[in-house]
Amino acid sequence: MKSTGAPDWSCESNSEQETLNAGRSLAGRLAPGSTVCLDGDLGTGKTVFARGFAAGLGIAGPVTSPTFTLVNSYEGRLPDGSGRTLHHFDLYRINDPEELFGIGWDEYFDGEALCLVEWPERAGGMLPEDRLRVVILRGPNHPDHRIITIRMEGRDA
Repeated sequence: MKSTGAPDWSCESNSEQETLNAGRSLAGRLAPGSTVCLDGDLGTGKTVFARGFAAGLGIAGPVTSPTFTLVNSYEGRLPDGSGRTLHHFDLYRINDPEELFGIGWDEYFDGEALCLVEWPERAGGMLPEDRLRVVILRGPNHPDHRIITIRMEGRDA
């Protein structure tokens, strides 16, 4: 990956492995309680990024997009022995943000777990104010080329 020098943190990925690595790298820099929103069209690599993010939290085993269950929770362990919880949401099938109350949405954002949200626009105004937004776009160079941009949103942006 190479930095593009844009005002937000941005990189280019030319393979699934590089997208995994970008997710892994980001996870290793975040404090408990962080929320990350993943934006991108179908097939751009949001779930690949999520798998890398989970690996960066010491989560072993398969990580899949919770398209039908809305949320999957994972427990990881960092090299220093500390534990990390990841709640991975996929809101693609949500038609109304009110549906999120049925899964206990607010309880997942407890200030300790990290939350990764695919299709965050479907949550309406129910996301934490302070969050990171990761945008994954198809690049022009070849089918696996992606441009990944990360920016802070909220009070501290």
